[in-house]
This record gives sequence, C-alpha cells and structure tokens, in this order.
Amino acid sequence: MKIIFKFTVLILSLLIMMNCSKLKEKYKIEEINGIKHYKNTGEPTGKYRPQAKLLFELKGPENVPDSMKGFGNIVDVIADTNDNIYILDDKHATIKKYNKSGEYERYFPEQSGTEIERLKGPSQFAFIYDSLLIYDSVNRKYIQFMKNGSFVNSSWSIMGTSVKPAMLKSDGRTIVSAFSFSRENHNGKDYSINKLCLLNEKYKVDQVIREIKLEMGSDFFFPDIISNYAIKDGLFYIAENLSDFYRIFVTDARGKTKYIIEKNYTKILYNEYEISQISQFVKNSGFPPFDSTKTYYKKAINTIEIDKNDRIWAQPSLDRTIANQDSFYIDIFVDGIFINRTVLDFVKGNETYKIGGNRIYVIGEDKKSLRVYDYE
Repeated sequence: MKIIFKFTVLILSLLIMMNCSKLKEKYKIEEINGIKHYKNTGEPTGKYRPQAKLLFELKGPENVPDSMKGFGNIVDVIADTNDNIYILDDKHATIKKYNKSGEYERYFPEQSGTEIERLKGPSQFAFIYDSLLIYDSVNRKYIQFMKNGSFVNSSWSIMGTSVKPAMLKSDGRTIVSAFSFSRENHNGKDYSINKLCLLNEKYKVDQVIREIKLEMGSDFFFPDIISNYAIKDGLFYIAENLSDFYRIFVTDARGKTKYIIEKNYTKILYNEYEISQISQFVKNSGFPPFDSTKTYYKKAINTIEIDKNDRIWAQPSLDRTIANQDSFYIDIFVDGIFINRTVLDFVKGNETYKIGGNRIYVIGEDKKSLRVYDYE
C-alpha cells in the first residue's frame, strides 16, 4: 500500500513539473539593465472571460429643463469609491450625476451661473479626492467642482504656462496626469513631442513620466505620436506608441520604469477605410498630411484598463473584416503574464468601455446612452 501511495505521489509530482515547464515555455522573465521584462509568446497561460451582468442603462434625465433632457453627447464617465456615476456631456456642457442604483441626482454647473463657473465645451475630467477637475477645451479652462456640484475654482490655460491636456486622468487622490503635445526645433529639425506628465496645482508639468519624440519628416505618421495609459495605485500602465512592438511600460510617479510587459506581435496593416478615417482626422486636426500611398501599420494596443482585481485589460489591434468588425477583443494579463485573449460580447465594435471602481461602463455608439455592468 505504501509503495502504491509513493508511486502516486511521484506521478503527480512529475505531472506538476511538466505542467510548470510547459507554462514557462509560454513566457519568460528577463532582467535587462535592471528592469524586468515579461516576454510572453502569446500562447494563453490560463482562461478568463469576464462574466458581466447588466445592472441598468441610463439615457439621461427627463425631469429637467428641455435643454438638459437626455444626453447630448457623452464624452467620458467616471465613478467614485461609492460607485456614484458622473457623466460628462459636452453638448449640454454639464456633468450629470447618478447614484450607484442608477437614480438621477443632479446636473452641474447650472447654466444660469456666473461666467467663471460655466462650461462651454468640457472634454475631459478626473477626480481629486472629493472634487472633480474638468478641462473645458472651448474656453481652454480648468474648472473644479465638489462632487455635490458646488463650485470650487477655475483657471484659464494660458499658452506656455499650463498644459493643454490630452487623456486627463487621476488616481482619485493627488496624482493628476495627462499627455501634453508640443512642437519643437532641435538642431534645425522639427519634432513632435508628446509627454505623459504629472500636473501641479497650477496645471503645469511637474514630472515627465514618459516622452515620445518623433521627427516631423516625410515619414511622420500622426498616430505614432499617440499612446494610451491607465493609472492605479500610483503606477502608470503605458502602451507602446509604435506599431512594431506589443509593449506595456509600468512606471511609477517619478518616471522610473518598474517593469515592461511584452508579447509576440505581427504587424497589422490599416485597411483602406481606416486609412481614410485617419487621413480625415489628421486634416481636421491641422497636422501635416501623410502619404496615403505608403504602407502604414496599426499600433499593437489601443486602450488599457485595470480591473478591480488588478488584471490588465489591453485592447489589441485586429485585422478587421466584415466577420469581426463588431467584435470587441481584449488581452488579459496578470502580474505581467498573458492569460488569454477574449471577446467582450456586451460591447460592440464602435462602443467605448471603461472600468471604474467595481463596475464596467459602456458608452453607446451614438454617445447618448450608458450601460452599467457588474462583473466577475
């Protein structure tokens, strides 16, 4: 009997060792210049698919003045620690607040308020403890309100003295961050520079977390200067901006890279429709046009979110066809290791999703509705 038991233990031990060996073949960890690189082959090491449950759908308040009914155009949504929901509506130039049960509470600021309190074209917002910091891109103004809608202060963004932000985000406490674009000339060459930075209390650059610098020559391609990021617990998760690599840089608030996540990647071409859309955007944004006869590739990662269990959700680029044009895929990572690629069947291809607190928020394709999900 003892011999059988020992033999069984030996077999189990061998199976465990074999499984561990196979798992390690799917990734390896290397230290390069003192920084850990998690090198993933792209083979799944596990299985995870979010189990989402629709809690409710919001379509905007009705018991309000006609000019505030519904949603004019949702540009962003964030949630506080109590899962209260704040929806930024740029067409109505307001924030509309709902409680965790989806009950409408208020909108602010009032349109009858003073000029210093009013918004004209709010485009981004973030939390600072119990207040909301909004950037109004029409007024080029930062404005701060308490979560109950009380006005705190406002500050105009003056060229050269404060940042005109892109992707304004925060850790919900003191860290406020954004990308800041600039054009500079070095040694007779023009460069486009995009800095992910911390902002101080005057909304100037306090610390550069990561800098992207590209020469504006004949090969300049506007999307290459853009990246995306998430922030949680003082760490920044920043997507590689170039199309050649699948990388996520994990950096602290001092700009020190803690580790880098990589995954094998085959470059993907833009299709004709996608190139035409980008060309129109570049034209409307005032950037130099690019040569539409050249070959351009998509960047590997489009968006990054961190869920309530600290898993990374990275939205990868795909070779889009009629068959998958409405499918929304994400890559899941845990502790730097690729788990698997899965589809979010509750998100359509042209919708926007965000993770906030304990929930997932999906902005409808027409930007006039918001679905709220619980998930596991």
